[in-house]
Amino acid sequence: MSFDQEKRLKLKQLIPLVFTSKLVFVTLFCVLALPIFDSMTGALFKLKIMGEGGLATPSQLGRLFILGLLFFFVFSSEKITKTIKKRILYLTTFFLLSESLVAILHLGLVPYISGIVFFSKVIFCILVYAYFKCWVHESLSYYDLFFRLVIAYGLVVAVLLSSAFISGFHISNYGSKFATRGLFVSGNGVGVTIGTCSLLALYYALKTRRKVFYFMGAFMIFGTVIIGTKTALLFALLSCILFFILSFRLFPWLTVIFSILIGLYIVPIVVDALSLVFENIINKFNKIEDKAVLLSSSRDVFIYNAFAKINWDDIFSLRLLIGGGGYFAYENLELLSDIRRKTLENDLFELFFCYGILAASAYFLFGLMAIFKGLLKGRYFLTACFSLVFLHSVLAGHVLFNGTSSIMLVFMFLLLSARYHPSKIRELK
Repeated sequence: MSFDQEKRLKLKQLIPLVFTSKLVFVTLFCVLALPIFDSMTGALFKLKIMGEGGLATPSQLGRLFILGLLFFFVFSSEKITKTIKKRILYLTTFFLLSESLVAILHLGLVPYISGIVFFSKVIFCILVYAYFKCWVHESLSYYDLFFRLVIAYGLVVAVLLSSAFISGFHISNYGSKFATRGLFVSGNGVGVTIGTCSLLALYYALKTRRKVFYFMGAFMIFGTVIIGTKTALLFALLSCILFFILSFRLFPWLTVIFSILIGLYIVPIVVDALSLVFENIINKFNKIEDKAVLLSSSRDVFIYNAFAKINWDDIFSLRLLIGGGGYFAYENLELLSDIRRKTLENDLFELFFCYGILAASAYFLFGLMAIFKGLLKGRYFLTACFSLVFLHSVLAGHVLFNGTSSIMLVFMFLLLSARYHPSKIRELK
């Protein structure tokens, strides 16, 4: 049998596997389809067909579909232990119980459904972790494949964002035509996603010397820069540092020559362009005397106001344990009027006000445990990337309850906790 015949035979064997494998379907749906659903939601928001925080958005419907499949696949899988399945059921019951008890007080259908949609984002993350864990930990080749799929996820998001920006049909950040979130609803969330994946792509190229990931990283740096938020600026700076280190290793002489030319001719142009992209940040920095206010974007004020508004008296003292639900959170549950609360933009306090101190404490301990575990295993770069995502979550939000970026928290934890060190990937041929 010739080489071409063997290749065609392997392809014929692979095609049915792709369409019948539950794992392949879930992976491709999460990596390719979900970002497209998120962009569709942004397009409807841009066209003012849907408002921010609405129900039955393409993002919610897409995640509802995959959430149902994940529940079925996880609980029908023999590889996943009964202990993990019980914990998922207990956690789901806790969230449902919290929303149901709060619903008895506010008697509203829309707030109840909104609350279920809100906590389903957390359940989705847990199910993704449970389902992918066995696969990622199974062998070094699967770990390598998963690493590349995580990078591919960031690349898909970057392509969608850049395409929207170039087409002119996009949502601007801060009202600037040079700063964009593409067709994603949250600029900070998409900044965390592309920024983390750009670091991972460059790190993967550094470990494997595969130049295609070097160019992927460069493209995602561009995607990060045009977002124009403080988060994007931080990730762009870190990625650029790693990009130049990698450039000197892969193309030493070319990098020296290009660095001189870039320093003389390109840097002034780039500085002018970046000043337009980050003009909102620069103007605020110059005007605000207390720089801490700029860094926090008044999130501390939102949290202070939430504590000032919440009612802890009598039966409402239960809010300390079960919260006030995803819709009302810190708002007065005695008022039956439709209240559109302010999002706190801090995932830790969102958890606290929505589902109580136990949920917030568990999330905080999870982050500390993951960081400690990564350092203990010597996964210093991956630990740093996870720390950036987690710290953004607990300080600036837009991670745990953001569909696009929440999955990055799971992906990073899977890469971090696997039994293989990324440096082992280079052993694969």
